[in-house]
Parts: sequence; structure tokens; C-alpha cells
Amino acid sequence: MEKKKNASKSRLLKLAVCLFVAYIAYSIVAQQLEIREKNQILDTLHRQVAEQQEANLEVERLLAMTDDKDYIERLARERLGYAYPDEKVYIDSSKN
Repeated sequence: MEKKKNASKSRLLKLAVCLFVAYIAYSIVAQQLEIREKNQILDTLHRQVAEQQEANLEVERLLAMTDDKDYIERLARERLGYAYPDEKVYIDSSKN
């Protein structure tokens, strides 16, 4: 009878150990998947930061140019179609 109890306890202990090992393995795999997902998100955010920094540099460059009279004049001519009062503007219609 004592051997049955010991065998029963031994089986129960082995089952408990197996379940514990399975739980640990599952936890490790789940954490690795979560780490991979978070790393992908982090890489995406790093790319977005780099793109935004480039955009910021471009804006800073444009802001620095707004004090430049030649730049302002060129914008007025190209984008707004402005010209000096005594100036004649010729448009080349052969360009597509």
C-alpha cells in the first residue's frame, strides 16, 4: 500500500514538473513573440523620427531663407506670378 502511495505521489510530482516546464516554455515563447513585435514597432518609430528630423531640417532651412530678399522675390515671381511694375514678363509657350 505504501508503494502505491509513493508511486501515486511520484506520478503526481512528475505531472506537476511537466506542467511547470510546459508553462515556462510557453511563457518564454510568448515573451519572445512580444519582444519581436515591440522591436518592429521600435524600428518603425526610429524611421519616423529620422524622417521627421529631415523634415525639421528642411523647415529650418526654409525659415532661415525667409530673411533672404532674393528668396522672397523668387517665390513671388514663381509661385504668385508677381513682377515689378515696369517689367515685362515673357512666358515660353513652347515648354510643356
